[in-house]
Amino acid sequence: MTLSVWKIKRKNSLMTISESKIKGLTAVCLMLAVIPFISFFFNSFSEYKIPELGSKCDDCLAIEIVDGGHSAGVYYVAPGTTANQLLKSSGIGGQFKNDFQLKAGIKLMIDSVSKNKDAVVAQMKAADRLSLGLPIDINRATEDDLILIKGIGPKTAQNILEMRKKIKRFENIEQLMEIKGIKEKRLAQFRKYLYVGKRQE
Repeated sequence: MTLSVWKIKRKNSLMTISESKIKGLTAVCLMLAVIPFISFFFNSFSEYKIPELGSKCDDCLAIEIVDGGHSAGVYYVAPGTTANQLLKSSGIGGQFKNDFQLKAGIKLMIDSVSKNKDAVVAQMKAADRLSLGLPIDINRATEDDLILIKGIGPKTAQNILEMRKKIKRFENIEQLMEIKGIKEKRLAQFRKYLYVGKRQE
C-alpha cells in the first residue's frame, strides 16, 4: 500500500507532504549518514604530512625571522639545522657567509633591501621568548622583562637589577637567594624562566 499524500495536522493548519518530497528527504538523510563513514575510511588510508617547517618534534628550536624590518614569523626546526638551511626552506632567502647551527630563541634578521641580503643574528624579545616557553638571560633582562615572569613584581625586579649592578653579573641562579624574600621555593618557580647566559667578550 502506497500513500501518495501524507496529511499532518499542525495547530489549525493542514500541511501536505507529497511522496516525491518524502523520497528526497530520505535520500538526503541517507547521504548525511554515509558521509562520516566515507570520511573515516578516506582519512585512515591517506597519510597526513606535517609541513616542513611545522612543529613536528618535541625538542624543536623556535627561531624568529625578520625580513626587511618586518617579522616573517617563528619557525620550528629540528636540532642541528643551520641558519642557511632555514633561510632556504622558508623561501625568504639571504645567506650567512659563515653558516652555523641554530640555537633556540634566536632571531635572524634579513636585510632584503641590500643586494647581498645580509643576515644578522640577534635575540628574540623577552616577551616572545617567555610566550614560547623559553627562558631569558638574567644578565640581560630589563625591569620590564623581569615583571613578565610570574612571581616577580616591580619591587623584586628592582632588587634583582640592583644586585646585578652591585655584583657586576650573576654567575648562577642561586645568587638570587641573597635577595630578601627569595628562598628555595620561590627560586624554583623562577628557574624555568631565567638562565645565566655566557659572559660577553
